[in-house]
Amino acid sequence: MLDGGLLPGRPYLVIGPAGSGKTTLALEFLCEGIRRGERCLLVTLEEPPNECRFNHRGFGAEFGRIDVFDAIPDVMHYEHVPFTDISRARSSSAFGRVPWVIRRTPELTSVEITINALEQMLRSEVARCGYSRVVIDSLTALQYFCMKGLDEVAGAQTFLRFLSDLYITSVLTVESPSDDGDSTERILARGEVRLFRWEAQRATVRAVGIEKFRGSSHDQRLHPYRIGPNGLEIDLATTVSRRGIGRSRRSHVRPPPPPSESAAPPDTVPSPK
Repeated sequence: MLDGGLLPGRPYLVIGPAGSGKTTLALEFLCEGIRRGERCLLVTLEEPPNECRFNHRGFGAEFGRIDVFDAIPDVMHYEHVPFTDISRARSSSAFGRVPWVIRRTPELTSVEITINALEQMLRSEVARCGYSRVVIDSLTALQYFCMKGLDEVAGAQTFLRFLSDLYITSVLTVESPSDDGDSTERILARGEVRLFRWEAQRATVRAVGIEKFRGSSHDQRLHPYRIGPNGLEIDLATTVSRRGIGRSRRSHVRPPPPPSESAAPPDTVPSPK
C-alpha cells in the first residue's frame, strides 16, 4: 500500500479509534526494523511496559529486542516530594528484560513528565544507541499530559520538527474516534495511515487506508484487515467502502519516473507486508 515503505527521517501518524490496532501496527514497524538489523525504540505514554510485553508476546523474538522507554507519570503523592527530570531518572531497556510486574512509584522522589524532558531524553537516547526507528505511543497522551501550558498548535509543530531534526523515522499513534477533519498534527505529518471501524449488517468492519503520503505514490483504496496474534493481516485483494465490500484485482501503482542523480530521493524504509 505504501509502494515500498516509509521515507526515512520523517514523522508519520497512525490514526484510529480505540481498539483498532494502532499500537500493534506501530510495533510491527519496529519488529521489521529489528529484522533488518536496526535499533528501534518504543516510547510508551499509555500502556505500561510490562503489560505491553504480555499483550504482544506473540510477535516473536524480534519483539524482545525492541527497546522501550517508560514515559508514564508516577503516582501522585499527597505530600510534597522532590521532582526528578525523566531524562535523568530513566533509560530505555529491551522488552526481553522488562519485568512482568508493573514498575512501582518511588516513595521519596517523583519523575516530572514534560515535553522538554522527553525531547532531551530522545536526543540523548538516539545519540547513545543510534536508533533509526522510533514509535511514540501515543501523541494524544503526549498532548494531554506533557504539553500542559503550551499552545497545542505550536507544541505539535515543534515536536514533529524535533523528530525530523533527529533524522529518525518516527511513527506516532493518535486516538481519533471518527474522521474529524484536519488537525494540527495531521497537517504537519508527512504521511497518515488511518484505521477505520464501523458496523455493517450487524458485523464489525475494519479497514486501513493511506490518507496522505508525501513524496511517494501509494494505494488510495481501503482494504479490510483483521488483528491476529502476529499483527495486522491486510487483505489487499479486497476493497471496502461505507457502502459495502467488493472484490478487486490487485493493481500495481505506476512508479514515478526515475529522478536525476542531482535530485535523488532518500531510500524507503521497508514496512511489514
